[in-house]
Amino acid sequence: MSLDSANDRTTVGSEGAVLVEVAVPIPLRQALTYEVPGAFAPVARPGARVRVPVGKRKLTGVILSLPKEAPEGIELKPVDAVVDLEPILSTELLELGRFVADYYLAPVGEVFRAMLPLHLEPWGDRKVWLTAQGALGTPRGAAESAVIDALREAGRLSLADLQRRLGTEAAREGIGSLSERGWLAQGTTGGASTRRGNRYLTAVELARGDLDDLVARVGRSAPGREVVAYLAELGRPATTSEVLAAVDCSAGVLRRLHRLGVLRKFSQIESLGLGEHRTTHAERDDIVLRPDQESAATTLERAVTGGNPANYLLAGMTGSGKTEVYLRAVSAALAADRSAILLVPEIALVPALAATVRSRFGSRLAILHSALSGPERSQEWERIRRGEARVVLGPRSAVFAPVHALGLLVVDEEQDTAFKQDKSPRYHGRDLALLRAQRQGATAVLVSATPSLETRRNVDVGKLDRLELTERVGHGRLPEGVLVDLRRLDEVRRPGEIVFSPRLLEEIGATLDRGEQVILLRNRRGYSPVLLCRACGEDLRCDDCGLPRTYHKRFGWVLCHYCGSKLPAPERCVACGETALEPIGSGTERVEETFQELFPGVPVDTLDRDTTRRRGSLAAVLDRFERGETRVLIGTQMVSKGHHFPNVSLAAVLHADTYLTFPDFRAVERTYGLLTQLAGRAGRGDRPGKVVIQSFHPDHYAIRAALAHDDETFVREEMRFRRIFHYPPFTRMVLLMVRHANRERARQAIEELGHALERHSLAVGLRVMGPAPAPFEKLRGKWRFQILIRGENGKRLRALVAAVLPEKPVGDLIVDVDPLELL
Repeated sequence: MSLDSANDRTTVGSEGAVLVEVAVPIPLRQALTYEVPGAFAPVARPGARVRVPVGKRKLTGVILSLPKEAPEGIELKPVDAVVDLEPILSTELLELGRFVADYYLAPVGEVFRAMLPLHLEPWGDRKVWLTAQGALGTPRGAAESAVIDALREAGRLSLADLQRRLGTEAAREGIGSLSERGWLAQGTTGGASTRRGNRYLTAVELARGDLDDLVARVGRSAPGREVVAYLAELGRPATTSEVLAAVDCSAGVLRRLHRLGVLRKFSQIESLGLGEHRTTHAERDDIVLRPDQESAATTLERAVTGGNPANYLLAGMTGSGKTEVYLRAVSAALAADRSAILLVPEIALVPALAATVRSRFGSRLAILHSALSGPERSQEWERIRRGEARVVLGPRSAVFAPVHALGLLVVDEEQDTAFKQDKSPRYHGRDLALLRAQRQGATAVLVSATPSLETRRNVDVGKLDRLELTERVGHGRLPEGVLVDLRRLDEVRRPGEIVFSPRLLEEIGATLDRGEQVILLRNRRGYSPVLLCRACGEDLRCDDCGLPRTYHKRFGWVLCHYCGSKLPAPERCVACGETALEPIGSGTERVEETFQELFPGVPVDTLDRDTTRRRGSLAAVLDRFERGETRVLIGTQMVSKGHHFPNVSLAAVLHADTYLTFPDFRAVERTYGLLTQLAGRAGRGDRPGKVVIQSFHPDHYAIRAALAHDDETFVREEMRFRRIFHYPPFTRMVLLMVRHANRERARQAIEELGHALERHSLAVGLRVMGPAPAPFEKLRGKWRFQILIRGENGKRLRALVAAVLPEKPVGDLIVDVDPLELL
C-alpha cells in the first residue's frame, strides 16, 4: 500500500494492521474506524488527533481507542496523517467526552470538537525548511541526512509529510537534532500563532511636547481632543482598544492623530500568562474571615487536601464573601500540588474575577473563553496542558480544561442558565463539573445566593453538603425593599412603556444628592421592542422569524434579535406610506434617553450586548462606573451578576414582570433569581442600600420573596408547583424538536417521531406532550415542531429516545436532554 495516497483502501483485517476508532466532527453518533499506515503507528494513540478521509473531504478527528478487530463488512481507509506528536486529551477527558455523547445523545465527533480550541495547532501541520547554515552543512548521522535530503529536494515539508517519507522515529530524531543546531526553521500552515506566551498589541501615547501645543494640532475635532484628554489624564500608554472603548471614537481618529504627530504609535507585548507571580493567599494578611466563612473555608480546605471526591453547595446572601471562601480552597489545592477550575456563567464576569484571582496566583492563572482569538485560546490550552497554569478561569467550556491533578472545581452562580450549551452538544457545565470532580477524586463546589431548585433538591437527598454564609462582608446589610404597584399609578401609559414612578424618582434623586451610585435594570436591549405604524398596524416583522424587529434608535435600524437580520429604520411606513411610526415599549436605550431627560447632566452608562460588542468596551464601562466617573448604570441582566460596587446604594428593577409572562415553567425561578441578584448590588459598602421593584404583579410570591429576602417561602411555593405539575427537579425531561424550511415536512417528521414513541414499550408510564408547534413556531427561516417527554427515570427516558431516533432525520433534529429552554 502506498503511504502517499490517503485514498488507497485496505481490506478488512489486514494482518498486523493498527486500527483506530476516530471521533470525526460530523453529525454521526458513532465513531469511524480507520487503518494506520506503518509510518504513523508509533504516534497513533488515544487522545491524539488524526486527519482522515470522510467521503471526498479530509477532516481532523480524535483517536478514541485502538480496536483489536475491524467492523464486519466494512472496507477501511487509511489515516492520512497523525497530526499530534503526543495525545492532547488525557484518558480522563476521553472518558468524559464519551459520557457527554452518550448521556446527551450527541454526535461523538461534535462533542470532541467542542472540547478542543478551534485553532489548536497540530504538530504535524508545521512546515519545516533548512536555514542557510543547514543547506550548506554536513549532516551528522543517518537521521539528519535523511531529513536534509528530503528538504533539499522538496524545499518545505510538513512534519506529517516527513513522517510519511522517513518514518516517525527517524523524522523525530533528525528534526530534533537539526533544530538544536539551528539548521532547521519551523512555521505553521494553520493560521495559529507560533509565539509562546505573548501577543503583540498596538499601543499609543502622547507625543513629547507641550500639551497645549498637541491640542492645537488636533484642531476642532472633538473626538481627537477627547483622546488627548484621556491619555493626558491616564498618564501612561494605552492600547488602541482601551482608547477606542474609553473615548468611543473610530480607529480613523487615532490614525489622523498619529499622522499629525500628536500620538506616538508602537507595539507592546501582552503576556497571556497574566504577569509574574506576585502574592499567594498564604502571604496575605489583610482579609480576616468571619466565623461562618472560616468554618466553610476550613471544610473545603480539608476536602481538597483529602484527595477523595466531595460535593458542596456554598450558599449565602449576595455580598457574604463566598468568593473569598472558595479562593482559600484554591490556595489549598495549589499547596497540595493540585489544580483548580473556576467556572462562571458568562464571559462578562471573567474580567473582575480574573483581576482578583491574578492578584493571588499570578502566572499560574489561565483564562479560557470564546472571546479570545483562536491563537490565544490555543496558547492558554497549551499552558494548562503543560502544567504551567494550575488555575483555570472561564465559562462552561472551561470544564474541559486539560489540567494536571484536578483538586477543585468551582461553579460560581451555579443557578445561571448560561451554563447550559444551546447547540450540540447540549451539555450542562454544572452537571459535568460534578461528574468530572467525582471521577478525578476532586472537590466540587457549587456557589450561589439563589441556588437552582435542582441543586436544592440534591442537597435534600444527600448528594451535596450545604455550607451556609449568613452575614454580609464588613458593615454591609441586605437592602431595604420598596415595592411599587404599577397598577395604581394615575399617569396614562402606552403598552410596554417604562415608567419612572414618583417613588423611584424620589429615591434616585436622594441617592444622587448623597453622592452615591444607582443601578437600573431593564432586561431588554434596544430602544423599543416594536416600531409600530399607528395607521395600518405594520410592525416590521422579520420574514425568517415571524416576530417584530427591535428598534435600535442609536444605530438607525430595526433588528431581529433571533436571527440578526436588520433593516434601516424607515421614516414612513413601508406598508401604507404614512408617517405614523411609533416606538412601542422600552429597552435600555430608551431608558437611558428618558433618564437623561429627567436628570440632565448626570453621567450615565449602558451595559448590554449592544454597548459591549467592541473588544475592551465591557471592561471600560465597568471601570468608569467603579471609578465613579458615571453615577448611574443602566443595563440588562448583565448588571445584576457578580459586580462589587461599594458606592451603589440603590438598585431598581423598572419592570419586574418581564420573565413572569414567559410560557416556560422556569419563568418564576428566573424572575426570583434576577431580582435577588440585582438587589444584591446595593448596600455592599458601608452605606445602607435600597432596592425598588416596580411590577404589575406585586402580590406574586416570587416578587414578595425577593423584596423580603425570604428564600424559604419562595422555595416552598415553587417546589409545590413543580411537584404538582411533574416538572424538574421531580422529573427528568427530553425535548425533541424538528426544524425545516418547509412547514409541512417539519410537521410530518415530528408526527412520525410521535408515533414511534407511542409504539415503543419503554414509553409506558412516561408523559409525552406533543407533537405540537414550538412556542416560537418559526425562527431563522425554519418551522419548528416539538415533543416534550417527562419521567422520573432519566436512564429509561434517554433509552427510549435513543431507540426511536431516525438514522437519517428530516431537516434538523434537535435532541435536548435536561432542557432549560422550552421556547
